[in-house]
Amino acid sequence: MEQEERSESSIKQQPDKITPRHRLLMRLLVSGKILKDAAAEAGFSLARASVIVTSPLFKDELKRMEAGVAQEFVEAEGQKTVDDTRHELMESRVVAAKTLRGALDDGDKKIALSAAKDILDRTGYAKEDKLQGKITVEPSQSLIDLIGRIGRDKDAGTDDNK
Repeated sequence: MEQEERSESSIKQQPDKITPRHRLLMRLLVSGKILKDAAAEAGFSLARASVIVTSPLFKDELKRMEAGVAQEFVEAEGQKTVDDTRHELMESRVVAAKTLRGALDDGDKKIALSAAKDILDRTGYAKEDKLQGKITVEPSQSLIDLIGRIGRDKDAGTDDNK
C-alpha cells in the first residue's frame, strides 16, 4: 500500500514541462555524469532528480537529445575525415609544386612543356579559350523606321545635289 502511494506521489511530482534546469540535467547525464553528480550540479536533490528522470516527458526528451548528440558525432567524424584529407593535401602541396618545377628541367621537351603549361595554368596565366558564336539581332520597329528615314533623307539629299 505504501509502495502504491509513493508511486502515485512520484507521478504527481513529475514535471509537466521541460525547463532549462531539466535540460541542464539532461546534458550532464548525456555527457556521462552519474545522476548523483548531475543532480548536484543542476541544483536538484537526488530524490527530486530521480523523480524527474523517471518521467516519460524527460525520458522522451533525453532520447531526442541523445539522438542529436549521436548525429552531431557522426557529422563531426565525417568532417574530421575531410579535414584530415585536406590537411594532408596542404602539407603535400610544396613537394608537389617542387616536383612540377623540377619537371621543367626534364630532358624530355614534352614533359617540360606540359609542366610549364600546368604551372602557368595554376598560377592564373592559362591560355584563353577563343569563343566563337553567332549573334542574331532582331531590330525593333522604331529602329526599322529610323533606318528608313535615314535612307529617305539620304536619297532626298542626293536629289538636291544633282
